[in-house]
Amino acid sequence: MARLILLLMLFAALALAVVAAVLLLRVLRLPLATPLPAPQTEDAMPRTARNVAYALLILLLLGVTSGLLAGPAVP
Repeated sequence: MARLILLLMLFAALALAVVAAVLLLRVLRLPLATPLPAPQTEDAMPRTARNVAYALLILLLLGVTSGLLAGPAVP
């Protein structure tokens, strides 16, 4: 069974390498005649909303890790 898993992992790695090589060759063939457009800036999130989101994320993290939000443990 371990050999089969290793063989599948090797096959996946080879497939990924082939796809990466094909994409690299495709990008290298593109002409660089036109410059890239300037990136558009996005509106920043208000500072108070960002701080509230961080606080809620930390509370969620603490609640899940302490088990308060995960529910009762199944014996």
